[in-house]
Amino acid sequence: MNRTRAQVLRMLALVPYLQGNDGIPVADVAREFGVPPRQIQEDLRLLMYTGVGEYAGELIDFDLGALEEDGVVHIRDAEFMTRPLRLSTSEGVALIVALRTLRASAGENELPIIDGALAKLESAVGDGGVEAPVDVHVGTADPAVQSTLQRAVTQGERVEIEYANASRDERTVRRIDPRRVFIENGQLYVEAWCLRAEDLRFFRLDRVLSARTTGERAEEHDGAPRDLSEGFFTPGDDTPSAILDLTPAAAWIQEYYEAQDLGTVTRPDGSVAQRVRLHGSDWTWLTRLALRHAGAVHVVEPVDLAARVAAEARAALDAYSG
Repeated sequence: MNRTRAQVLRMLALVPYLQGNDGIPVADVAREFGVPPRQIQEDLRLLMYTGVGEYAGELIDFDLGALEEDGVVHIRDAEFMTRPLRLSTSEGVALIVALRTLRASAGENELPIIDGALAKLESAVGDGGVEAPVDVHVGTADPAVQSTLQRAVTQGERVEIEYANASRDERTVRRIDPRRVFIENGQLYVEAWCLRAEDLRFFRLDRVLSARTTGERAEEHDGAPRDLSEGFFTPGDDTPSAILDLTPAAAWIQEYYEAQDLGTVTRPDGSVAQRVRLHGSDWTWLTRLALRHAGAVHVVEPVDLAARVAAEARAALDAYSG
């Protein structure tokens, strides 16, 4: 079981345990749950942000003076945990969508739990008058690859993968210590420590060509969690980029390479195109991309890149005619 999931399960069990054992020493709680006292203190501080609202009496609270000075736990304002949960129809539908999305990245052990919760929610929401089905579409990945990575996360194993790097148009073999498999913007990813980069990396599962466990244990690394609200790739001031017009035949490029949307434009020939800004690892890769999709991808800026693409296209044609 990965560390995050274990912590969530432990905190869910902590509240009723502490309600029945008020004033218990932290060391005894740690011994009961099989973790260091420092971990219990971390769990308690996280639980203080949990509740049914945001005001006093609606959030779980602890006597911090007793916890820090005397090492004992006094829980407060957790009585709402004994009240049955009531969901509105909109909350139920939101949970159904979330569970169906979670199901797409779940491992074999989690599927029965998720399916059981889904069946109960769908039955309850159906009684509330919701008739339209909710479907969740997630990018596809090789089932064998996904299963191997999910199992490695659960069992703490190191994995060797062959990865197709979209921004460099190359394949690499990497050894990774997977942390989690998750969904972002409709795509499956694995978050892992990459031994080659010596840093935390995110790999799209549909670009993982193969995956095998190495027989080694995954190690704990100090990579800081990243904020994914603005995407996985943060270009720097010197990162090469180009403004491109994409015809409908090349529209997939925007999503596949996570290009910035600049709106639709009408080109000089009267056709409508999608204008995007695309970052690349270097100018050579951007040139190859435009050449491979000649007629469907038009370089708008920079002018030097447009001239380079035109020159290389002429050279190729001259080689054929020569």
